[in-house]
Amino acid sequence: MARGPDNLPSWATLVVLAALGTAVTATTNPGIVVRITQKGLDYASQQGVAKLQKELAKMEIPSFSGSFKIKHFGKGKYSFYSMAIREVQFPGSQIKLVPNESLELSVTNANIKISGKWKAQKNFIKTSGNFDLTVEGISILVGLKLSCDPTSGHSTISCTSCSNHIDNVHVHVSGSSLGWLIQLFHKKIENSLRDIMNSKICQVVTSAVSSKLEPYFQTLPVTAKIDDVAGIDYSLLAPPTITAETLDGHLKGEFFSLAHRSAPPFAPPALAIPTDHDRMVYLGISDYFFNTAGLVYQQAGVLNLTIKDDMIPKESKFRLTTKSFGTLIPQVAKMFPNMLMQLLLWASAPPHLTVSPAGLALTPDVEVQAFAVLPNSSLASLFLLDINTNVSVEVGVKSNLLVGKLSLDKLLLKLKHSDIGPFSVDLLQAVMNYVVPSAVLPKVNERLQKGFPLPLPTRIQLLDLLLQSHQDFLLFGADIHYS
Repeated sequence: MARGPDNLPSWATLVVLAALGTAVTATTNPGIVVRITQKGLDYASQQGVAKLQKELAKMEIPSFSGSFKIKHFGKGKYSFYSMAIREVQFPGSQIKLVPNESLELSVTNANIKISGKWKAQKNFIKTSGNFDLTVEGISILVGLKLSCDPTSGHSTISCTSCSNHIDNVHVHVSGSSLGWLIQLFHKKIENSLRDIMNSKICQVVTSAVSSKLEPYFQTLPVTAKIDDVAGIDYSLLAPPTITAETLDGHLKGEFFSLAHRSAPPFAPPALAIPTDHDRMVYLGISDYFFNTAGLVYQQAGVLNLTIKDDMIPKESKFRLTTKSFGTLIPQVAKMFPNMLMQLLLWASAPPHLTVSPAGLALTPDVEVQAFAVLPNSSLASLFLLDINTNVSVEVGVKSNLLVGKLSLDKLLLKLKHSDIGPFSVDLLQAVMNYVVPSAVLPKVNERLQKGFPLPLPTRIQLLDLLLQSHQDFLLFGADIHYS
């Protein structure tokens, strides 16, 4: 945690994140910026090519037949069949950013080894055997277009182009004393196999994009329901900003009310993401993201808590009773002798989080209403306090959830109203400085530790996490692993 003021799916993950800016809506500052670095693309290339190797290894190669004519021997015919790929080697690959366009996947110096059976016939003479085929120097170039489905809001990916080239094809036949006949016209056979492989490779690549990569894009959350009150909008705002080194996607990054959605009365600031390249992925999370959360929950009226005596630590000598309060404010015990008390705390305004290079600071506006619990269980109002305090914030990531923890500085109290006559709030400073950290903060931090989901596809782990606070935003840097 950082302290406040003080295989294809692996490949697909990074490509999915890269697509996070491809929808077209009104131009506005994002609440979250996702950045993919060349290090991330290199990892994606390694993982994606490993999966592509497996897809090519499953490629079905059709049988083919032909005829031959040899001087003094005459005409005959041959067939190559039962062909199976034994090995696929991809020694070099790269995913490249094409500035202002999209992604380009290239594979170089790949090799494929194939084995199968052959047979030949000349009149009544029949012969057969096995063969081994080596396809060398395969290069593949694939263009990937990132876009967005305007209906569902999901990112989409399509294969806009695919080309491949084969340098050499070598066939070796065995299994018959007449195999030399096949070797006499091996060039014709090799050219036929080259044509077959050239047509099949891009078919496999295109199919892998549509059947494997595209469905994985659907696992990227567009919205996330947090609870019965709020959700998070991770929709896309603008096309990605692509340079030769990085790709930035822009997300709305905003909490919204499930009951009644309305635009926040404040706008997200511009985010100046630093040009770091040590991690695969960077997430710039604006203070706007956090402050929309405070706005939604405060307007829903759920930022409140009732403190009762059974929430005070048992070892405490101070109890939430009129007798204990009477030692500080005599009229409480006099007017309501030997009764339990309750304290109702609520946020009177949306809490505001400030993010700066110095760290994170939260400035909540909190009011406290004190009650005496009468014998018939009804409540009698005693006094109303206004609390001012500075809250230190720790933020981190746990199991791909954004989690937080609050700690309080000294509370400052102000009496707003009294039903028991005037008294000095200075007498209550020590009490509230004990009650709030011991009874209120644990409840708040328990909720914050449950976390809020980050905009990631399924089955992804963030590793080697880096967290920095900058002006108006937090920067998370991480490497990615698919599990």
